[in-house]
Amino acid sequence: TCKEAMQRFKNEGITGTNVTSPFKDEVMEYISFPDRISSLLSSANTVILKEGKLHSYNTDYYGVKNTLEEYLSSTGNTLAEKGKPLSALVVGAGGAGKAAALAVADMGMEVYFANRSSHAAKPFAEKIGAQYTPLAEIPLLLPQTDILIYNLGMEIDQLKGVSLEGKVLFEANYTHPNMASSGASEYIDGRFWLYNQAIPAFRIFTGEEPCTKAMREVMGI
Repeated sequence: TCKEAMQRFKNEGITGTNVTSPFKDEVMEYISFPDRISSLLSSANTVILKEGKLHSYNTDYYGVKNTLEEYLSSTGNTLAEKGKPLSALVVGAGGAGKAAALAVADMGMEVYFANRSSHAAKPFAEKIGAQYTPLAEIPLLLPQTDILIYNLGMEIDQLKGVSLEGKVLFEANYTHPNMASSGASEYIDGRFWLYNQAIPAFRIFTGEEPCTKAMREVMGI
């Protein structure tokens, strides 16, 4: 359980840990000092122990924000030349989805936050200035969407057979992607999310800069 893991973490001299699904939300119960992002998200993927107190961070946020900033600043990218705020449709309201929604909201995008249930997704969308939408409305939103950020482990019916021409699709799942052949004009591999969340996590754990060239070589990106 998460409780047992946190007890071992504090009692066995461990100073830092990565937190993965499904414990990213639950771990916040044990945190004394959350940073701004993990506090807003009520979710953390990086925890360190300082002077007997647990500090939390959510580097998934940077996995999205830094990846998209690099993409939008790339040569020849037409989205960067629109001259008006971009729109992003974030599908899935788990820990990764919430991090993605906050990241694109902080980037000044118009954000639609889609999830099967409104219970958790709608209040969070309101908190960050996004708009909650049920999955059934995704086909109606796609024509006005520039970037689709997909955080689910399967392809939903609402996207099957739907044209994604002219869209940028960024998928979180890097081990078994479902949307790589979706027909989107641009597909951003989830390994870039993994890479860009790992860089700040490495800094938090070690206080040093990682060798990003070696990281890219190992990840094949």
